[in-house]
Amino acid sequence: MEFEPTIGAYVVSRYDHLRSVLGAPETFSSRHMAGPQLAALAASLPLEQQRLLALMSSLNSADGFDHTRIRRVANQKFTPMVVRRMAEGIRAKVRKALAELDHEIDFVSGFAAPLALSVIADVLEVPDADRELFRSFVQPVLDLTNGEEVTPEVLGAYFAGMTEFAAYFGRTQLFTELPERDRLALCLALVVAGTDSTTNLLSSLVLRLGEGAAPVEGFVEEVIRLESPFRGFFRTATTDTAVGGVRVAEGEHLFLDFAAGNRDTSVFDEVLDPQRPPVPPHLGFGYGTHYCLGAQLARTEARVVVEEVLGHGVELVDAAAAVRYRRHLISHGPAELMVRPAKRPG
Repeated sequence: MEFEPTIGAYVVSRYDHLRSVLGAPETFSSRHMAGPQLAALAASLPLEQQRLLALMSSLNSADGFDHTRIRRVANQKFTPMVVRRMAEGIRAKVRKALAELDHEIDFVSGFAAPLALSVIADVLEVPDADRELFRSFVQPVLDLTNGEEVTPEVLGAYFAGMTEFAAYFGRTQLFTELPERDRLALCLALVVAGTDSTTNLLSSLVLRLGEGAAPVEGFVEEVIRLESPFRGFFRTATTDTAVGGVRVAEGEHLFLDFAAGNRDTSVFDEVLDPQRPPVPPHLGFGYGTHYCLGAQLARTEARVVVEEVLGHGVELVDAAAAVRYRRHLISHGPAELMVRPAKRPG
């Protein structure tokens, strides 16, 4: 484990070290999960902008009882029964999009992102009549969280979008057991994670379909492991401690590199193997108390997309090796993935 000055944190990359840190939330706090640089930026902003920026990470940055309290309320939207009920609606969306695919498109922006956003709008019970409005104020928020560069223009658009987001979801009847700030933060966390990470996953799945996708469930898990759509996040030491023999002082930051842990050669080989046993589990959805809330929904979306794309016939326009990936510390996926309907025999 080494200190990386460009991000102000030690980088934890070994599988066993990652599990150890994630399994000790009392020693490694989530309060600066988006990193010390975002915390420093927030401190320089006016109070109202600090409040809007803090909403972006407040669920994932909650510790102890606060995290348990919010997560208990959120779980009602992601029970196995709820996810099973959503599956056919997701399949209908995918089939409709594939039926309309009659030319080259960017799968990332033209298929995966709209699908992921539509599904999370269903979770948040956004009426059909409000979907365009929803997209209009959510997109600037996503541009900040998953963009390659934070410019003053991107930051300004984020605050404008978040003002509309807060006004809209401040009226929601969802999660009414929570105070307004926690309710808004939860809605925002679901939008960001449910759109950005899922878009990365769906795009990576289609990119790697040619490597063999049977069984589908195993293929999905292997792509999550190898591509790690959500690369990791930060933790802060609450006391003097050590990780892998390296001393970490109270207040120092760690970056938990799930992507590296998922390729730790002492645990996994590099081969995409859909038959790989589920133990030891990958870290694509995290581990411990902050294990991804929407993991089963993401798996369902992924499975449906793979099944339907295989059945419909979609091919890459360019060789997989030529695809450019996004430049981002936390979010990982193709920046663009041009696809077209596959040519039918005869």
